[in-house]
Amino acid sequence: MVLGIDPKVDFAFKWLLGREDHTSILINLLHSILQPSPEQQITELQVLNPFTDKIELNEKLSILDIRARDALGRQFNVEMQMLANASLRQRILYYWAKVYTGQLTAGANYARLRPTISVCFVAEVMFPSVEEHHLEFRLTERALGISLTEDLAIHFFELPKFRLTVEELATPLDTWLYFLRNAENLDPEALPEQMNTAEIRQAMEALEMIAQIDLNKEIYEGRLKAVRDERSRLEDALSSGMSIGQERGELIGQIKILQRMLGQPATSRADLGAMPLAALESLAARLEREVMPGQAAG
Repeated sequence: MVLGIDPKVDFAFKWLLGREDHTSILINLLHSILQPSPEQQITELQVLNPFTDKIELNEKLSILDIRARDALGRQFNVEMQMLANASLRQRILYYWAKVYTGQLTAGANYARLRPTISVCFVAEVMFPSVEEHHLEFRLTERALGISLTEDLAIHFFELPKFRLTVEELATPLDTWLYFLRNAENLDPEALPEQMNTAEIRQAMEALEMIAQIDLNKEIYEGRLKAVRDERSRLEDALSSGMSIGQERGELIGQIKILQRMLGQPATSRADLGAMPLAALESLAARLEREVMPGQAAG
């Protein structure tokens, strides 16, 4: 029987890679991406924001990323994005910067900073002008290619561009990308030979647990529905000629006004700009209800 659980859905992705008892899966995935030398191997990995069962059923598209640190002090931020909105590039860089600068306390020496590596899997195309599905960004001098520092690395994987068949899989990274694209249609009891590795079997077993626990399955289906609703909303907006950027700007302005009216700490425009449109709408509606209790939000 096919798995029926899509690891691209953020809840499933966090369940798979963000649990403290699943660190071996995350290490294997990171090794397939980084291909480290023996002295750079990840021997231990601590998940800094592990999966928690305290996820609200009414959450929509909040970001369920995975932050981790290895024995060498390197920081990792791994996430899956089902929708590639216009601000995703800026948001990835912003969160890389937060993880990187978050290593230091006041007065600490900059030499203590360790490399920070962001990995973003995207279920839509972000860079249509290139065919490559894996793009790695670094800090280098434009003309000479001299590296400023090795502390920054951002990997983008555009899953729609990965088109290898199961027979064509040649590397561990190929296998993981195929898994992320196709796991929901695979049968855990009849994996293709190329997929039948200890790590992929463990990943399949981890995802099977979602379907076996009613509450987790309910949350998973809710998150999947939220993604579909958001995609439909974006498509409707585009077809009607609505400016999504303008809509986002109006919502952000509304939220900041409502927060001032309520005397609440102001959320920065950068943080608001990183939120999905559905999350902005939900926040604006909640604040409006607080300003006008007992009245339905418009």
